[in-house]
Amino acid sequence: MQITKISLSKPSKPQFKAVNQKYFEWAKKDYAIGGDISTEWLQRIRYDVCLFKEISPQDGIDTINAVKRLINKRDDFIEEVLKNFKYELKHK
Repeated sequence: MQITKISLSKPSKPQFKAVNQKYFEWAKKDYAIGGDISTEWLQRIRYDVCLFKEISPQDGIDTINAVKRLINKRDDFIEEVLKNFKYELKHK
């Protein structure tokens, strides 16, 4: 077993991303049924991040990035939602 020294002067960044499983599974179900994610899905995740603050902006960004591979036709709306999450993250 190798022990790695921890340096407090150089904090490490975690290598994992937090994907909200509720929204990820919902997106997979939408994709299986209709071949794309629903606009309701995008609106709900946007509300939970920006309005209700139930999901952190970073978790919202990670979740959308994970779901992007399921989207057949990426439109401007998903990019606008990502911009909103990044704005929320900066102004937290």
